[in-house]
Amino acid sequence: MTEFEIKQLFERAVEEYSDMVTGLCLVRLGNKHDAEDCYQNVFLKLYKNSEMLNEKPEYLKAWLIRVTLNECKNKFRFWSRHKTETLDFVNDYYDDSRDRQLMECVMALPEKNREAIYLHYYMGYTVAEIATITKSRENTVKSRLKRGREMLKEYLTEDDKQEAML
Repeated sequence: MTEFEIKQLFERAVEEYSDMVTGLCLVRLGNKHDAEDCYQNVFLKLYKNSEMLNEKPEYLKAWLIRVTLNECKNKFRFWSRHKTETLDFVNDYYDDSRDRQLMECVMALPEKNREAIYLHYYMGYTVAEIATITKSRENTVKSRLKRGREMLKEYLTEDDKQEAML
């Protein structure tokens, strides 16, 4: 494969999977700057592993998700030691106030639940696919989704009560 072909395939992959990687980084890390670093590392690894560009789209997508999760884990090791910004950056990505509120609630979930909720409801993956991606059991993913939904319901109910009081 020529350098020109690699660049074309790489640009197409970035165009196709950019939002997915960005969203997963943001949800996983909850920090805009670390998410941007992670995003860059993921696509740098893709460029260095150009043989992945010839794979079927579903394999490339799964590979990108796995690399993204691993990069987030690497960033997360340092995240607890560094000051992070507030969730105000969520406003940059969602125009609708209800969508913003929901994403803020998702971001407030514990990491494992947040990841499962995002992959299932925002990315459209099945429980079996999430189990494969996160290297967990299906029942574990189901439990994370259930707990995440319960916490979201609680958060949203509390917010609705607070809005009613105002």
